[in-house]
Amino acid sequence: MKNTYSLVEITPQSHDVILEIAYATEKNFTGKPVYKQPLCLMHEEAASRLQRAIEVLQPMGLRLKIWDAFRPQEAQQELYDCAPDPEYVSHPQTGVRPHCRGIAIDLTLVDQFGHELEMGTEFDDFRSLAHHGNDQVSNLAQKNRLILAGAMNVAGFNPIQSEWWHYQLPDADHYPVLKESELGSGIL
Repeated sequence: MKNTYSLVEITPQSHDVILEIAYATEKNFTGKPVYKQPLCLMHEEAASRLQRAIEVLQPMGLRLKIWDAFRPQEAQQELYDCAPDPEYVSHPQTGVRPHCRGIAIDLTLVDQFGHELEMGTEFDDFRSLAHHGNDQVSNLAQKNRLILAGAMNVAGFNPIQSEWWHYQLPDADHYPVLKESELGSGIL
């Protein structure tokens, strides 16, 4: 396994991204804050690959808005309790849990003014409309999803079929699942 404590903070200054950490607000499917702080943490390898995606998008005048990245296992349990569907929320004990490993990120594209591009659904939409390749969303949304997927793929991230906004590093089992108590980060 990789180094357990190799998480780095992603900030607008370090990576030229917009942060809107959804689970630190009420603007998420639980309707309440799950995190105490709006931190964006990733395993150092994932952070390096994120930088590559940022560089791919820059010539197009596009940036990334991040809704979630590292999530302690305790928070995963809270999310699963609200939506116990492993197609959208990994089981906190037996699922892959890429967010709990610091190797997953939930994000979208924004234009040069910081406005989100049309993607066909909002973040955390647990319907088939949010699935990659869904042709029931507009042509513009399909195009924007493909741009995001292309940049993330070039950077070395894989999608999951059910969420256009979710990308993760391959080989999740090479990275340990982390609990907040192991980090002392105060996310929860």
